[in-house]
Amino acid sequence: MKKWLIFLSVLLVSLAIYFRFFQLGKVPVSLYWDEIAILVDARSVAETGLDMHGNSMWQTIFPSYGDYKLPVYIWLASLSVKLFGANEWAVRLPSALAGLGTVLMAFVLAHEFFPMSFKKEKDHSFFHQHLFLPVLSAGIIAIAPWSVLFSRTAFEGHLAQFLVTLSIWFALKQKKYWGWGLMAAVLGSIATYTYFSVRYVWPVVFVLTTILFVWQYKKNWWRQALLLIVLPLITYFWSLQPMYESPLYEVSTQFRLSTTSVLNMADWPVVSNEYKLQAGNTYLDKIIYHPKLLLARELVKNYADNMSLDFLFFTGDSNLRHGTGNHGLFLWIFLPGFFYGWYRLFPKHWKQGLLFLVWWLVALLPASVPESTPHALRSLNALMPLTLVIGWGSYRLLLDAEKLKSCKFIFLKKICPVLFLGIIFLSFLVVFDFNEYLFKVYPKTSATSWQAGYKELAHVLWQEKDGKDTIWIESFDGRFHLWLMGYEMPVNEFAQLKYENYVPDKLGGNIVIKPFDWDKGLTMEPKTIVAGTKNEVDAHLKLFPIKPTWYKIITIEDSSTPFAVVYFEK
Repeated sequence: MKKWLIFLSVLLVSLAIYFRFFQLGKVPVSLYWDEIAILVDARSVAETGLDMHGNSMWQTIFPSYGDYKLPVYIWLASLSVKLFGANEWAVRLPSALAGLGTVLMAFVLAHEFFPMSFKKEKDHSFFHQHLFLPVLSAGIIAIAPWSVLFSRTAFEGHLAQFLVTLSIWFALKQKKYWGWGLMAAVLGSIATYTYFSVRYVWPVVFVLTTILFVWQYKKNWWRQALLLIVLPLITYFWSLQPMYESPLYEVSTQFRLSTTSVLNMADWPVVSNEYKLQAGNTYLDKIIYHPKLLLARELVKNYADNMSLDFLFFTGDSNLRHGTGNHGLFLWIFLPGFFYGWYRLFPKHWKQGLLFLVWWLVALLPASVPESTPHALRSLNALMPLTLVIGWGSYRLLLDAEKLKSCKFIFLKKICPVLFLGIIFLSFLVVFDFNEYLFKVYPKTSATSWQAGYKELAHVLWQEKDGKDTIWIESFDGRFHLWLMGYEMPVNEFAQLKYENYVPDKLGGNIVIKPFDWDKGLTMEPKTIVAGTKNEVDAHLKLFPIKPTWYKIITIEDSSTPFAVVYFEK
């Protein structure tokens, strides 16, 4: 390997580590609902082997705060919490490590899928190095905002996509020994126990990978079908039975189906009848406005949103928990590589092109069914196939551009070094801009989206609860108790909690998450604390007959003051 390629490899590995671990517990600025819920269960499991509700840690579905989480991320986070304590860094560590693993898998899979491409180029090519394409592909993920941000957050979907990718690598190894397929199935199962939507993605990608890259058509087809496909699929679906048999499986499925999606966003038969009547109700109208066809159109529209270039390369997901709001899923400098990659794949590498396309489309299904699109989290399983396409396209672009040096026109020969220097300089500027925005601007613009201030409010209430009669927390968020349980409340007190709709009636002996009756101020307890949104507390204080003994506000990164705490002592 040439020295410049070694330098590039070291640089990209350093960037991958830097973007995933620098200020990991501080950017994003706070834990989101799902993250803090994982921290609470992980904390409980680490200390007692039980979840926050007193159930065994070996359950296949955790009830959590009523959103029913799968176990793998919680198990890994509990190990991290055991080692490093209950904090933001610890709960996000499994995802950060999965991010580094994804960078490595981009390197490995690029080498697996394009093993012969390097040998077809002329030796004098500057970029004709055996490992340049794998290094380039790994580098794309190393600095991709999509991968970077989710590596810094404790979302199960990010860990799951890494496990799916690792599983596909094992599937490719079936070329040497069919037993690797069983290991691929086990990894696919673990990925499914990490994130529900994997069960729609993994079987399709595994089977297509095996058929295109492992199957040897000159041998006994039935034996290959049994060893390479049937046995792994049986292993995979059999391993999911504990999840399907869980007493929480049915209610968890109903919970997910209850969210608005193309399946229930409209009464499609009624909409169909209205359209048909307005159009004249001809035979053609009955076909055009068939309920299933209308639903399919909506699904295609959502697919288009998730495949838009604006989403992929410029603005990303508008949800600031899923993107910076200022960058696409990939940095815009890779847009030419995206187009050129698809263009150069199918003529000579149609198998890779077909697999990456199907992988992308199947991965978008969970992201296209919900009403809200595009969705960077639910489409995370598309990270690897798109990276490999962009990596291949960028590699071919550089290789083809370098051929200008052999052109007979002198001015084109002179353009070549200027072009490469320009690419390097532009890449540096784009990565620098992303770095500056991520660590300096994004913490302020996204603070509210990350429930900033919740942790500080929980700390103030817990510190002030001793010697007080009752602490009333206005119902600004039914999940606020998770911050008290995650950071302040001793785990041995979890067993004493009584829940109603997954919300405890009282924490710490005197903290209740119920609205304070401001109309009965004169008959309230002698020592009372009330907490809530600052606007609501201030509005009540203007009419309240008793002046507070003290008044505290919570200030967050964007300088706003979302919460206020007041203490009355009669």
